[in-house]
Amino acid sequence: MMRLFRLLAVAGLLMVSGLADTGSGTAHAASMETFRQGGWNGHAYTDDNSGLFNTCVASANYRSGISLYVQVDTGYNWAIGFSAPHWNMKVGADIPLQYRIDRGAWQQGVAKATSTNLARMQMPQDGYIITRFRRGRTLYVHDGSYNYEFRLTGTSRLMARMAKCVERNSARFGAAPAMNAGAATSGGLGSAPPAQAASPASPAADAQLAVEATQALFNLMGGAGLSGLKLLPDGQREEDLNGLHAVAADEARTVVAHIFAPGSYSSEQELMSLVVADSQQSCTDGSFSSGSEKITEGGKEIYTSYADCETGDHELIERVAIIKRKAGGVFIYGVADTYVGEGGGAPISPPELTDPDFYASAAEAAE
Repeated sequence: MMRLFRLLAVAGLLMVSGLADTGSGTAHAASMETFRQGGWNGHAYTDDNSGLFNTCVASANYRSGISLYVQVDTGYNWAIGFSAPHWNMKVGADIPLQYRIDRGAWQQGVAKATSTNLARMQMPQDGYIITRFRRGRTLYVHDGSYNYEFRLTGTSRLMARMAKCVERNSARFGAAPAMNAGAATSGGLGSAPPAQAASPASPAADAQLAVEATQALFNLMGGAGLSGLKLLPDGQREEDLNGLHAVAADEARTVVAHIFAPGSYSSEQELMSLVVADSQQSCTDGSFSSGSEKITEGGKEIYTSYADCETGDHELIERVAIIKRKAGGVFIYGVADTYVGEGGGAPISPPELTDPDFYASAAEAAE
């Protein structure tokens, strides 16, 4: 559950030179700006025919000989690409992939070979991937035969630099239509119109949301009578909790509050289904049960879920509440309780928190 909260939106994109194609197969690209951000080399491209700016692309090379690409177009649509000089793919072929970041749930994707040694994969516009990409440590990709790992070093600053690249060059050269405008993109994966695409959150926007979520978290804990939990800043948390807007924890209980801004997710139902699916995939060696429902609390509609993973003398119970935010988007509140019996080491048991108390406090937390 906590891992999935870290994922935010990435939309589909095409790669330049193979990657700087607009999707029509006819456009040509000229590099008008180069930049370096950490270990990433970036370029801004305009279309040779129209002279309009259409995309920014950054790449990083790995010891494996494989390069990883990230691209942003004028509508802030995203994709990633992979290339290696020794690959020999059939141009136009679809390549089913599985991918995940850190210990998140495996996601399904399809890459298309745009040349014999380069493939690009559109990312789902489901409200998750951008923050995990920015905050995560490792991207794992499996093509059915081989596993690939990519260290995500410096991606937080890279994303901010890519957004600046788009803004600057759109103003300088004018913006070409976003690549997902009009017909569906190649690979059979359609995209939402540009107005629905989620631009990367800036550091300032992240900070504002963090302040709001932290206040809501304090309200939640006060309303539910939760005490003794320590507020944990980014960098002082377990890896899976970095990137969340607000986290408080002790050895037995973790409470989180996170805000999904408008346009950064598809639906509350999809958010919840991914949260529950991630909990299930994380319960690899135990018995698992879960459920979800919509309730009304204090005149507000709340989408709730629980997930229970029991392994021997260890039990993890996760509860989630999704509530609409007045400023748009949603708050997600989560409570993860760990129980350890005498056979699992020192016994651990958090103080009782009933579902009615949790949901009532969540309904009032953002007031």
